[in-house]
Amino acid sequence: NMHSTFAGEVALPGGKAEEGDADDAATALREAKEEIGLDPTLVTVVSSLEHFLSKHLLVVVPVVGILSDIQAFKPVLDVDEVDDIFDVPLEMFLKDERRRSEEREWMGQAFTLHHFDYEKGDKTYVIWGLTAGILIHAASVVYQRPPDFAERRVQFNLPKCSKEPSPMP
Repeated sequence: NMHSTFAGEVALPGGKAEEGDADDAATALREAKEEIGLDPTLVTVVSSLEHFLSKHLLVVVPVVGILSDIQAFKPVLDVDEVDDIFDVPLEMFLKDERRRSEEREWMGQAFTLHHFDYEKGDKTYVIWGLTAGILIHAASVVYQRPPDFAERRVQFNLPKCSKEPSPMP
């Protein structure tokens, strides 16, 4: 699920780890509950994806979960942080149809900045930047295929995460 923050940015629920969080999945579930009212008991966490780096140099760990009963999810938005919530078909992020892109450079590396335009009802949402990058990657993992377009991501030499999620010390 996506939400739209007060600055008009479309983002995935998330935030910084807190001391009580057992692991990355616990952080993700807590933040999703705080921001969009997603009950953690409805979510089966299936995976953490490889880490991304935000433009503010924060390490971002995407956590993927499955919501088996969408009807049971009754969104409750944190009005200070979230204006709106909407869902998007994941496969859209592998297709070229609603995508715009521009070439950028960051710390000496060329990369592609992707923008996806998604219309729902009378609204148009633009999903771009880090959020789009995470969703392209998530879609390619779920559908087991690369996107229909060249991705060109910045390569970061982050410490590789081990396969077993381990609690933060």
